[in-house]
Amino acid sequence: MTNSVLGVILIQILISGQIGSIQSAPLSSYLVSSFTPPDTDFNLPFNHIAINNITGDIYIGARERLYQLDSNLALKVTVDNGNCDTSDKDNKLLTTVVTHHIYKLITCGCQKGSSLCQTRNPVNISLDLIELADTPYIVAMGDVSMSTVGVVALGADFEEDEITKHGESLYFFIARSGGGAASAFRFISKYSLADLQSQQQIPANILTDDSTSSKHIISYEDFLFVFISRDEETYLGRICRDSPDQDFASYTEIKLECGHAGSQNVIQSAYIGPAGSELAKSMNISTEDGVLYAVFSSTSSYLCAYRMIDVEQTFEDAIFGCIQGTGTGIANSFISDDIHRGGSKCEKYANGELPQHPFRCTGRIPEEDSRNGYLLYKYVSATNPLSASPISTIPDVISTSIVTTVERHHTVAFVGDTQGYFYKVE
Repeated sequence: MTNSVLGVILIQILISGQIGSIQSAPLSSYLVSSFTPPDTDFNLPFNHIAINNITGDIYIGARERLYQLDSNLALKVTVDNGNCDTSDKDNKLLTTVVTHHIYKLITCGCQKGSSLCQTRNPVNISLDLIELADTPYIVAMGDVSMSTVGVVALGADFEEDEITKHGESLYFFIARSGGGAASAFRFISKYSLADLQSQQQIPANILTDDSTSSKHIISYEDFLFVFISRDEETYLGRICRDSPDQDFASYTEIKLECGHAGSQNVIQSAYIGPAGSELAKSMNISTEDGVLYAVFSSTSSYLCAYRMIDVEQTFEDAIFGCIQGTGTGIANSFISDDIHRGGSKCEKYANGELPQHPFRCTGRIPEEDSRNGYLLYKYVSATNPLSASPISTIPDVISTSIVTTVERHHTVAFVGDTQGYFYKVE
């Protein structure tokens, strides 16, 4: 959960149905248990929530506070981060990493006057605190509207100047808001879980402006998908989890539109999951195929669904359009076109027929006389948007989150809003 929640956590149990109608109620109608912070000023925003899948403990990042609850929402531990010197005093990023070899909670944000990241013991978040050096630029601080989103996922082990795969490990992938020539931050980065040192990254200072807002990130199959709001339009960025390029040269963007001519373009949240048999039939896909569900808002909220086969094809068309000049893909205009600064590039292959090559994860063609190969493309945008019509509309509501499930062959979407209401779209 990456959107702010004021003062209370609620757990809901609902019955599923079929997309088509909308039922709504205050979240309190589904209240099973609740938590109210014991602090005097308890109506501070909860910015991030993480769950320990082994113990069921819940970790909350709030303003100058971290809370640890048990599975019944009883308070176990409170950590006072202190009065931060930055104007943004929120804890802006949390994740739990639970494997056979790694058991830790990672927090980033306000920490006694700085914005460093830390690792903590998930059993008791006040213990075994380790400050991670050189991490002040991971999260977007200062402007509370500028979010940082992250996900732990498998990625290829990477060594600088090597483009071969050395195996896979868990890494922390982060997408941050902001940018512009003066930015010291990174736009998208892959970090080691041991010390949060950057392994691969797209620097934010090659973005042409600072309007990029990273809203959500999803790991799906071989890719990471980053949902971006820019100038009140929505873009979907894609990188390969096992990209062999230090600067994620194969990063590609497509534009998402919801509604007639993209009339609803402000992305709020998204989810990738299957479709029930009825929705799958209407979309002409199998129930095994993935669907991207996205909620957009203006003065109301709109749910649009995109076939993942169409999403993936749009990315492929963008890459080959860039290389072959077919008009379906061009150099990304939001990333500097100065290639010496690491910016975007499209270049036709000058050595005859284009070789058979897996271009989706690298724009480099291996050459015998070059260790890094021939760079054919870097940072691409699709020229045509991927559009869909809303399958549901929730009037006069600004949505904040979405998750879907399938019950009895029907697709059900659960949507939360800024006013504490919960919608079952069936």
